[in-house]
Amino acid sequence: MRTKTLVLTAAISAAALATSMAQVFSVNAVGYVKVTVPANGLALIANPLNQPNNDVNLILPLKDDGSQDNSLIFRFDSTGGGRYRDAISWNTIGPGMGGFWSTFDTGANPLILNPGEGFFFQNLNAGAVDLTFVGEVMQGNLSNPIPANGALSIRSSQVPQQGALGDPGAAGTLLFPATDGDTVYVFDPTIQMYKDAYTYNGTAGVIGGGFWSSASDPSATGPVIPVAGSFFVIKQDATASAPWTRTFSVN
Repeated sequence: MRTKTLVLTAAISAAALATSMAQVFSVNAVGYVKVTVPANGLALIANPLNQPNNDVNLILPLKDDGSQDNSLIFRFDSTGGGRYRDAISWNTIGPGMGGFWSTFDTGANPLILNPGEGFFFQNLNAGAVDLTFVGEVMQGNLSNPIPANGALSIRSSQVPQQGALGDPGAAGTLLFPATDGDTVYVFDPTIQMYKDAYTYNGTAGVIGGGFWSSASDPSATGPVIPVAGSFFVIKQDATASAPWTRTFSVN
């Protein structure tokens, strides 16, 4: 999955957001993020920018020439042990006439993809699909509820910022609310496989505790999540949900 970010803000630093896979150009708090999903492949992604209505038809229209009709979105429902919701599929009306996303999902807000929720995008086409998200960077005191008490969910950063997951005390990270025993799974779109799982050990802020471990990644701050990337997490807090809080400003 290749990602390119154009955030129009004078205050978001390129050092914080720009990488070899994501570039940031500054001017104000509105912009776009481009994500490339490989041919005949999957990518675990998220909507990194906010709109007044985050309906997928508004935030992620595809081409209407039929070349991207074999595109599907899979959301995950954490309730009842966890399951994928009915797929959201792209349908072309005709060249120059646009298209639309549709689903048989009868659950709540079946076409809404808010920042903070991750999902699988499946590209069944012979060529790569370029996705463009347009919207505003979320600012202020943000809270992303993560299903807990052993629940599985797909989550992402609510702001377009690449970084290691970390924990609330790890400066320079995404300040994920890590708890002892939390497990995270990251999908690699290049090889179309999951990486080795990451597990959080100890308690954030306590001497001798508070670090991520993985069989193939020595980093104690956990996996690096790209802009518009997401991940599966099994959250172990003994509550129904745990808030992922951030205070973020472009000023």
